[in-house]
Amino acid sequence: MSEIVFDYIGWCKGKDKRTGVEHDKVWTAFHVDDNYYAGWGKRGSAISFKKHDSESKLYTVIRNKKRKYDEVDTFQLFSIFPYFTDEVSERLTFCILTNKIR
Repeated sequence: MSEIVFDYIGWCKGKDKRTGVEHDKVWTAFHVDDNYYAGWGKRGSAISFKKHDSESKLYTVIRNKKRKYDEVDTFQLFSIFPYFTDEVSERLTFCILTNKIR
């Protein structure tokens, strides 16, 4: 697999105002060559993915997610989720091979 290039990394931690449930999750948008993906999951859980048809469609989703997730840089991400890039790469490969991408 080619290198993953992150376009947006968002983190959401706190208590849900509506349900009162604590959460700690990440949402990211990235591309590999000319393939555009969104990935999300809570800390300690498997990451889920959705493939987007184009960069412009993915950026529409990014604009919406910026309302819910605080943007973090890669240094901050790796202090929160130290193996995130490796997990994304491994899980994405698995999901592509098993056809588990939305």
